[in-house]
Amino acid sequence: MGRAGVAGVGLVAVGVAGIVVAVVADLGRWPYYGGAAAVAVGLGLLLARVLRRRTLLVPAVTAVAVLVGGGAWLGLNGIPEDHAAWPERAEGYDITGDAGRLGDAWFTGAAAYDTATGAVRWTTWGDGAAPSTAEDIDLVALTDTAVISFEPTEDRRSGRLVSRAPSDGSEQWAVTSPFGRGVAVDEDILVLSGSEGTRAHDLRSGEQVWTSALPSATMCELGDLHHSYGPARGQSVVVAMDEEAAGASADLLRVVDGETISSDVSCLNGARVLADVLVQADGDRLEGRSVEDGAVLWRAPEHLEPLAWAISGSGSTAFVPDDLEYFAVDVATGAVTKTSPPDGWRVPLDETHDEFGDPVRQPVVGEDGGLGVWELGTDRVIEVPAAASYREFVQDWASGWFVLAADVEDAVGDRHRRAWAISPEGGLRGPFEGRNAYIADGLLQVDDVVHPVD
Repeated sequence: MGRAGVAGVGLVAVGVAGIVVAVVADLGRWPYYGGAAAVAVGLGLLLARVLRRRTLLVPAVTAVAVLVGGGAWLGLNGIPEDHAAWPERAEGYDITGDAGRLGDAWFTGAAAYDTATGAVRWTTWGDGAAPSTAEDIDLVALTDTAVISFEPTEDRRSGRLVSRAPSDGSEQWAVTSPFGRGVAVDEDILVLSGSEGTRAHDLRSGEQVWTSALPSATMCELGDLHHSYGPARGQSVVVAMDEEAAGASADLLRVVDGETISSDVSCLNGARVLADVLVQADGDRLEGRSVEDGAVLWRAPEHLEPLAWAISGSGSTAFVPDDLEYFAVDVATGAVTKTSPPDGWRVPLDETHDEFGDPVRQPVVGEDGGLGVWELGTDRVIEVPAAASYREFVQDWASGWFVLAADVEDAVGDRHRRAWAISPEGGLRGPFEGRNAYIADGLLQVDDVVHPVD
């Protein structure tokens, strides 16, 4: 066999052993790749022993190196998944913040994009490059018939409130207005809140219909207003309060006419509206109040801690955490029932406190170490294959989509960050490669890449 042949056999044996040890002992990728390199060199020496003609030897050795190297890489990483994505742009995309979806279009304050392709449908400036002021245009509200945006002047404290047609961006009306964020929409009335208080506009004309000196939001917590991206659609009341004043009481204002329904909303712990019931923590009890007249409808049992800011969900059933146990509250009657994940799954850490939409979901760990996502109030667990541990779990409350960022462990023990999107119906999309992920109504942004997942 000769020295070259003996050396080749030896290197192949050492390389195979190195690969096996790297996998069994979780030594990481470099010992694994080192073993693969030894196998490739050993096979090259064996080929040099067999093939005497250089014209055959060089391509044969090259082919072996490619096959061994490619096989080693695929053994660790698998075949890359081809996910649909918006094309790259010089200025990039950002679906986070004040933006929203209507049908198959995605809207910012200044432009509309096709959700499937990322193609620009219209902009407020027309053709050509975006002006520097385009980034300052904020989306205030999105309805079936209007894209409402705020176009500021240089001081950003005042400007124009503009309504545009969703189909082509044509201007429907515009009024001079101070800056304000969208809070709620009910019937044809839009409520905005800013440093100068609360005001409401008719969505058909832009006409101002009522004002309040107090700023407002859809909910409050720990004595402060709690704001979210975009106004709540179909919410008949808003919470208004002076955050600088002593105490933590607030007013409940009706959206359509600004009438004060109640002046004793408790924001010390928190209060929010679910299915036309104001749920608040009043002293040491959780209670539900009518949004028609403020009357108390029910009081929860004493064993439920009054953490109204931790109430999850947006429909007729809310969920309250108690350590790592959960209770379902019928917001119409106050009836309370305990809900738990199915046998074989446990909750490692509560993640429901910021879930203000439906459904409400919670990561769970299986007895075998697997990772899943449990839908509260049911026995349903969505299993996430290959995920070793999760790093982030966030709900887009307006749409009910979730994003799960988790670490995946490869064959040699190295961990890689991946992201999955979970639809409101429970469909799992992914994994997607990347470290930073954000979900918004069927669009998943991983690092700088936007993927349509709906």
